[in-house]
Amino acid sequence: MYLYLLAALVFGVVASILAFERGRNSLGWFLAGLFIGPFALVVALLPRAPREGRFVRCPACLEVIRVDASVCRFCGAANEAAGQAES
Repeated sequence: MYLYLLAALVFGVVASILAFERGRNSLGWFLAGLFIGPFALVVALLPRAPREGRFVRCPACLEVIRVDASVCRFCGAANEAAGQAES
């Protein structure tokens, strides 16, 4: 019984640390790791799904810019997403 509780606690802490590094909710992932163990670790390691919204990453320098910007304010590269956003 104690071994199970120790393993559940370890999975919860590891899932929380992985989630924090990826900018996700640490407490939620701690609870997921605590209750579903190694499955939470697999899900926490998945890459972040891109969200549709008002910002995109510049293809040249990978800085975050507004989707309607015609050029990147950091490197000056053309923003292909600006043409798609206006359509």
